[in-house]
Amino acid sequence: MTTMRAAVMREANKPLTIETVELGPIKPDDVLVKIAAASICHTDLEVLEGQLKYPVPMILGHEVAGTISAVGANVTHLSVGDPVAQHWNPHCGHCYYCDHEQPILCSPYTKNRSSGRHYDGEYRHTINDDPVHMLMYLGKFA
Repeated sequence: MTTMRAAVMREANKPLTIETVELGPIKPDDVLVKIAAASICHTDLEVLEGQLKYPVPMILGHEVAGTISAVGANVTHLSVGDPVAQHWNPHCGHCYYCDHEQPILCSPYTKNRSSGRHYDGEYRHTINDDPVHMLMYLGKFA
């Protein structure tokens, strides 16, 4: 099992705790990134302060850069070792909104974004077999 250390939010208006998080297997469309730099923005602060409600426990962080450390079987345009900056608004590229140049409204993106789950609706992170949510599909304070 692969693990990582992450700053986990367990409750609004409380300090984050550094915890060991288990990573599930890399799925065919996944890319695993080793984080080199992450910043905090107003959205992270709004979640921390309880102004934006998301499920907990949660890993915040959605403005990040790093290096690809693993790719799923379906990923053909990226390779291990590639430097990347991750986007807070992933989009499918083929739904109605993406086809009409409105990726901010991407149907798959909006479907699961407030659940704190991965883009496909599943969880990738756990602590003691309990799901850990991610902010904006990234959860990169890890």
